[in-house]
Amino acid sequence: MKYLYNAHIYHNTSFDSQLTGLLIDRDRIVKLCFNDNTVSPDCEKINLNGAYVYPGFIDSHTHCFSGGLYLSGIDLSKCISIREVLEYISNALKDKQQYIFAWRFDEEKIAEKRFPTMKELDSVCPDRPLLLRRIDGHSCILNSKARSLIPGIISSDEILIAEDNDIAVNWLQDNLSEEEIIEAYKNAAKAALKGGFTTVHTMIGDAQMSNQHYRLIRDHLNDFPIGFELYPQSFNITDALELGAKRIGGCILADGSIGSHTAAMTLPYKDKPTSGILYHNDEFWQIFIAQAHKHNLQVAVHCIGDAAIHQINSAYAIQDREQVKELRDELIHCEVTPDSLIQEIAKSGAVAVMQPAFDLLWGGNSGLYAERLGERYRIMNRYKTLSQNDITVCGSSDWYITDMNIAMSLYALIHHHNLNERLTPCEAIKIYTENNSWLNHTEDNLGKIEEGYIADLSIMDTDFTKPFDWNKVQTSLIVKNGNIFYVNG
Repeated sequence: MKYLYNAHIYHNTSFDSQLTGLLIDRDRIVKLCFNDNTVSPDCEKINLNGAYVYPGFIDSHTHCFSGGLYLSGIDLSKCISIREVLEYISNALKDKQQYIFAWRFDEEKIAEKRFPTMKELDSVCPDRPLLLRRIDGHSCILNSKARSLIPGIISSDEILIAEDNDIAVNWLQDNLSEEEIIEAYKNAAKAALKGGFTTVHTMIGDAQMSNQHYRLIRDHLNDFPIGFELYPQSFNITDALELGAKRIGGCILADGSIGSHTAAMTLPYKDKPTSGILYHNDEFWQIFIAQAHKHNLQVAVHCIGDAAIHQINSAYAIQDREQVKELRDELIHCEVTPDSLIQEIAKSGAVAVMQPAFDLLWGGNSGLYAERLGERYRIMNRYKTLSQNDITVCGSSDWYITDMNIAMSLYALIHHHNLNERLTPCEAIKIYTENNSWLNHTEDNLGKIEEGYIADLSIMDTDFTKPFDWNKVQTSLIVKNGNIFYVNG
């Protein structure tokens, strides 16, 4: 047995000063230890030195393959000019493998307010295939070498969006070895531990008909220090069932992103004469969701703009409402939500799976949302309003899009740009513990610190119920299934 003591333990939405220790037997919490409890001297005693113990934080939507792969790539997030982008790429080439991945590119931070051209990329990387991907993942550009290798790209434009973007990204990723794939997930697991997470929901598939290396990761789940909950990210229901999946989707796309002007809106963008893209018609989604439900598969669909959210929620709404609620079908992102749409979601029984850091990074009256959509920034990422309408809200990072950092996510929920959408610290913590466990149908043994529950614990150096600087928060220790997998320092 392990006895964790000398700690502040988050229990029933607060830190009980009388509760100072936890007794763990194998993978379970077997006793909550109060001041008057005595513990057998045979226990392994672990002094937590006054740290703060939370139920294991869960991230409900990530791209761990891409994120883990890109950790070995070229991070362009600090670049402020095309010249710097090219210098970053040139300087990093000698340390990279056959395929070059440059990521976290944001043209809004670049002085020229544009992507580099293919000719510019060729000037620093002529001989190896290079993919440069926008921060939101919904547009990219290739150098000439990569463009010549990848079949099926239709557009003659250098900047690829929608299906062409997916074709380019997946072709490069499909040409990696099993060892490189496993290494990417190990990188992702390390990022999750550092960020304070014990469990991560992640998609595997090309968002079309291939589930890629799902079987490989499924068969190696015990090799990772965190829990991966896998989503077969495709429209291939037959394959998902053969793989033993309980769900389907993730980032199967109803629309694109706001940054790439491909999120589908009912009204045009403020800064460009487009309303975005609906990638499929209503009938397509209705048939797909009905077929998934026939096999009791939970469905998760990417939908950002209000037109896309309405389309997917309407497809859920014509299904049996109790089945939608029981399966816990997901509206991934669910960003632009006028009041009327919130009422529709409340009636369908769907779940909003959202990313608090989006508002922290791009919200407010001077952020990307306001630039792209004008006053509609006020009806975005409405955590409080959705919750008040009995819609379950679940939280994620959408990593690699934003960091897997629980402190960042909780801070964003507590300090939303819209005062009316802010959550209390306890409400924010619940989203990443109880709600995310419920989403995965594991609420009977995860998401709380209780006797009989699995010993998944996120042990931090910070009290999230009081004001904190998210940039300074450190993960002290992670306990997964009763085992210690991470100690900071």
